Amino acid sequence: MSWSECRVEIGHTGENDAMATQLVSVGTINDKSTSLATSDGETLTAKASGGKTVAEEEGEPEVTITTRVKEMDFDTEHLLTGAVISTDGDELDVNTNIVQGEFSVKVTPKNIGAQGIKAPKCSVKFRPGSSEEEGSYVDLTFKIIETEAGLLYKKFRVKKTDWADPTFASDLNAAKAAAPAKQNAPDEA
Repeated sequence: MSWSECRVEIGHTGENDAMATQLVSVGTINDKSTSLATSDGETLTAKASGGKTVAEEEGEPEVTITTRVKEMDFDTEHLLTGAVISTDGDELDVNTNIVQGEFSVKVTPKNIGAQGIKAPKCSVKFRPGSSEEEGSYVDLTFKIIETEAGLLYKKFRVKKTDWADPTFASDLNAAKAAAPAKQNAPDEA
């Protein structure tokens, strides 16, 4: 039951494939949609005359994290795909559903003591959809990529501080918008 409710957070992978230092929530997760799965890696087989197997080696399995996000906000979609938000915030110009670059992902179960996952380097598939039953949603698939140091992911035990109020992409955009205003404001004496 450790993953009965969870939070998925992302951020741009840091230098030298480091875990992102600033993570933001992807939004409201669809019930029972988040999973960690592995699929078989490439198998290399050496055959002798007559088709006899003389050696076999299995490659590293592919590890993925998948989740479905309900009604993803424009700021999060902008972070992932670069979609352009109108000045009034009411429209989003979508030019691609391809995510460029690598992202870190953190999956945090709500239950204290449960095991979570931190993957510093992932490629991301972004698949939007909509239905009468579910409304607007985005299926995200994070394919975990080995870092320069050889790390795939870390497991961690959830602490109370891991379930503190999340940061959202809109929080980051609001902070960026406020920063130039502060720089251009006259000094107060």
